[in-house]
Amino acid sequence: MSKLSREEKLRRYHAIYDQIYLNPRIHVHEISKNVRMARNTVSSYLEHMYNSQLLFGPELRLKYYTGLNEYFYLVKVDDPYGAVDELQRDPRITYVAMFLGDWNVMFISDKHYAFSHVNGFENLLFKGERHDIITPRVFLRDWRFSLQNMKRESLEFDPNGVSETVPEIHPPPDWDDEEWTLFYEYKYDFRKKVTPVLRKHLISSDKFYQWLTTLPKHVHIQVRFYPDGYGNYTHFGFFFKTEYTEAVSSLLSNLPTSISSIHVDGGLIIMLSIKSDMPSTFNALFATIHKMKTSGMVESFYQAIGVIHYPGSEE
Repeated sequence: MSKLSREEKLRRYHAIYDQIYLNPRIHVHEISKNVRMARNTVSSYLEHMYNSQLLFGPELRLKYYTGLNEYFYLVKVDDPYGAVDELQRDPRITYVAMFLGDWNVMFISDKHYAFSHVNGFENLLFKGERHDIITPRVFLRDWRFSLQNMKRESLEFDPNGVSETVPEIHPPPDWDDEEWTLFYEYKYDFRKKVTPVLRKHLISSDKFYQWLTTLPKHVHIQVRFYPDGYGNYTHFGFFFKTEYTEAVSSLLSNLPTSISSIHVDGGLIIMLSIKSDMPSTFNALFATIHKMKTSGMVESFYQAIGVIHYPGSEE
């Protein structure tokens, strides 16, 4: 790999990511055939991409249905380290992250949570039920082209010509105990090998493949791509109050890195990543986001920089 130019490596990384995005359980030999690289080369690249945090997933996230009961909280506390430690130990909390900005702790609970009891609580910025979590496909673009597209879309937005987004409600999974077991086994690694899982839980292969056919109806599959490695980006969180969630998510998905678009009551929580060594992109991003507000795409927005997050995350 060292003899290849950075551009060629990036092209190969993206080609492999794209195959997995389009077919999450695709076999390496099929990727090899589709991208015209040797199977051993694909395996080597794929191992490097996971080890270097260029690629995350595929993971499974349940589509929103009445009774899902997952609640996002964005709060300000005077001791975020203490609050995060407290929340991590609470069995009702399924995810927690620390930020710097308009909020400094984000957490998810599977029940309504008395947030005022959080250590050092100061202010609740947002509490709401989460709906769908979407990770749009990343296209191979440079930063300048991506930011130009975002600027153009923000300038061209006309609320009179765009329909407001109506949150979609899906049917709840009608899975039996074995199928729920498969969901939790594959939630954070949908490429996990089949035979060890089936042997562990004494589930038949017919049941597994039957369960696979139900997934498009009940889950969104998350595959995230960071061409320079996750640690080389600054990770932002935005909370947008907006009724045009599809337009916001589409505009920000111009970025050449993955975004997580988390639909919540009244708007969107967007997690996005900007190269840490490219300060001009920060200015261009925030100029575009302010234009989204003046054009009426968003009613208001709040922002923070991610500091610490923990496995099992929604980001």
